[in-house]
Amino acid sequence: LPDAKTFPYSMRVESLITESCGSSSMASVCGGCLALLDAGVPLTTSVAGVAMGVLLDDVDDPVVLTDILGIEDALGGMDFKVAGSRDGISAFQLDVKELGLKAATLEKALAQAREARLH
Repeated sequence: LPDAKTFPYSMRVESLITESCGSSSMASVCGGCLALLDAGVPLTTSVAGVAMGVLLDDVDDPVVLTDILGIEDALGGMDFKVAGSRDGISAFQLDVKELGLKAATLEKALAQAREARLH
């Protein structure tokens, strides 16, 4: 968002999601950014979000999923929502559902999330 001197207004973005997929909340991030731009808010950069997941059948070789569906969200070992711009992450939320998640897996998920956000 612009600084208060440039844009001295309060804003509220509301999104009604009628689905429960892994990326439905990230659709709110993307749609909210577009709504602010359409309303004339002078954003300094665009923001997008994506939901990531992990299948930990083999802790040494986890599968990192991008843009997960509801079933992958519910049954996976992790769901990780990342929102941000080219310049970095502005928000994230992580639910770890199984033991054995390694830092290297999180690094891979962050790299895939960045690639998806910038796509």
